[in-house]
Amino acid sequence: MPLLDLLYLVVVVPLLPLLAGAGLFMLTRSHLIAAGLSALGFGAWGGLYFSRLSLNGPLSGALYGLGVDGVTNGLVALAGSGYVHLIGAEARRLGTERTAIVHAVGIAFAATAFVLLFVTHGSDKVGIGLYLLMLAWSLGAVAATGSFGGVVATMALVMVAMVHGIWGAAIASGVRDAGQAYIAIFTVPLLLVPVLAIAAFGRWLGGALRVRGSHRRPGQVGRAD
Repeated sequence: MPLLDLLYLVVVVPLLPLLAGAGLFMLTRSHLIAAGLSALGFGAWGGLYFSRLSLNGPLSGALYGLGVDGVTNGLVALAGSGYVHLIGAEARRLGTERTAIVHAVGIAFAATAFVLLFVTHGSDKVGIGLYLLMLAWSLGAVAATGSFGGVVATMALVMVAMVHGIWGAAIASGVRDAGQAYIAIFTVPLLLVPVLAIAAFGRWLGGALRVRGSHRRPGQVGRAD
């Protein structure tokens, strides 16, 4: 498979509904409208595509494509709209700068993880190393910024990017059953549990340090007087 076709399959196609959901939510301010319009749009495209492949008649193929692409991409679009809503909520609560740091670094981490796993043919060592870095980042970022939701959301994005990197590497390497690598997507919720636990500990640790620091300052000023 040519490289551009491969990147389109494992990068562009999965990102399209995510970005569509994010963009539509910014325009409509409604998660349901964003997910619904995305579901209809991608479902119609899928219906047209599968109707051409169907061996049982165009109608059955179109209905299959409409349902599969519509539901799947509608859910991905809902994730995109939810991510934008989370960024806005955290920016109001924590400030634009701290929110931007968490999400920008997380997205850059996701892109780096995809590239590293893609070029190393899905190396186990690289994958384990990235996961350990992810745990360290989830602890440090939450303790420093307080962005619990942002860290967990971007780490979920990182793990999805890692799975797509493995999948792309399998296809590029000519593995006959490359689709089996994609089954790793089902481990993402399980891998999020340690990230969530460490991020929660980081939030508690950061809060405890800030409270301790705020108690020390008045005393230091009093002694100086």
